[in-house]
Amino acid sequence: MLDKLLPKSSYVRNVITLMTGTSIAQAIPIAISPILTRLYSPEEFGVFALYVAIVSIVSVLATGRYQFAIMLPKNDRDAMHVVALVIGLSFIVSVVLFLVVMTFNVQITKLLNADDISIWLYWIPVSTLLVSILTSLNYWCIRRGSFRRISGNRVLQSGSTALVQLAGGSQNIGMYGLLGGQIAGQTICCAALSTLIYRENKALVKRIKKEKIIAFAKKYVNFPKYLIFGHGISNVAWEAPIFFLNAIFTASSAGFYMLTQRVLGVPVTFVSTAFADVFRREASLSYVSEGQCIGIYKRTLKNLLLLAVLPSILFFFTAPYIFSLVFGEKWRVAGEYAQILTPVFFCEFVIYPLSSMFMIAEKQKFDLLWQIANLLLIILAFVFGAYSSNVKVALLLYSSAYFIMSLTNGFISWKLAAGAWKNK
Repeated sequence: MLDKLLPKSSYVRNVITLMTGTSIAQAIPIAISPILTRLYSPEEFGVFALYVAIVSIVSVLATGRYQFAIMLPKNDRDAMHVVALVIGLSFIVSVVLFLVVMTFNVQITKLLNADDISIWLYWIPVSTLLVSILTSLNYWCIRRGSFRRISGNRVLQSGSTALVQLAGGSQNIGMYGLLGGQIAGQTICCAALSTLIYRENKALVKRIKKEKIIAFAKKYVNFPKYLIFGHGISNVAWEAPIFFLNAIFTASSAGFYMLTQRVLGVPVTFVSTAFADVFRREASLSYVSEGQCIGIYKRTLKNLLLLAVLPSILFFFTAPYIFSLVFGEKWRVAGEYAQILTPVFFCEFVIYPLSSMFMIAEKQKFDLLWQIANLLLIILAFVFGAYSSNVKVALLLYSSAYFIMSLTNGFISWKLAAGAWKNK
């Protein structure tokens, strides 16, 4: 009876599977946010945001962006060598990163204008390694169509992180609670997923050879060659407000911004990430066999727009009231930030899943050029915002710049899905 009610399309079923797990995983931190905002201060959220931003940026270097190549080999044995490549590279980069932190801790702390983060810099290599391993294992699951496993693992990570953060906050241990929860969630999730994959693919793991790992590193060298810089720029652009708000204004403003990210990130991660994972797989198959995937592209875009437009409009007009009611009056400012940043998250929701067309069409150069232009425009926005000495003006300029560049990204990815510029 239940099978008759489920959609027949594997594409839709996979999206629903990921949406279910992702929605639960994202509902957990949002559900506990009203408690966390009463256990932790905006300043503590600001330092935590800075830590997460740094990990997000350096993890690009750690994987070499080779995780995107996991989808490309024709057989799983070769794909497992690419997984091994990503994990091995992550270990090397994390060790180097630890040595850098140990040597230049004081200088890095001064550069970030955040004395409170000094001790936590030593944990950045650990988080970077865990994030990188999880990324490679998730792409392996995508390749195998194990969307239910990805879904369940996201719930596990979110739940374990929430429990530790709540426990830490109840004991009034400040940043130790927020960051301890983050690391604990990553560790538990990584251990569970790696154990399952190893048990199922023990034969493939045992047949891994160093020579083949090196061979695949050379074969897919365009991924680190173009994407490390490009995606590094992308992550810097996305995390730029955290750095600028902390350096130009206050740690509290960065904390308000982080709560905004946390709340508005729900629809983005709730649906967009699920669509992105499935779209990447289905579009890759169509593009390889037919030279285009415009049908899948249009269907995905239409569904995302239908899901995004009305909630974005409603949220824009009610954000300050919602934030003050749910998180406490001192967090109303975060709701005002949310109003300004609604276009940013709307574009991230709709455009992000489709931006993988740059990789599918192997147009890494196009992606790199767009990332450079995007970062430059965002930097200009904050430079002019700094002259105004007004946080909201800076965020308004940032939101406008991001909206313009997102529309440009959408236009290019549409053309790529239609099979344009194949010989360029």
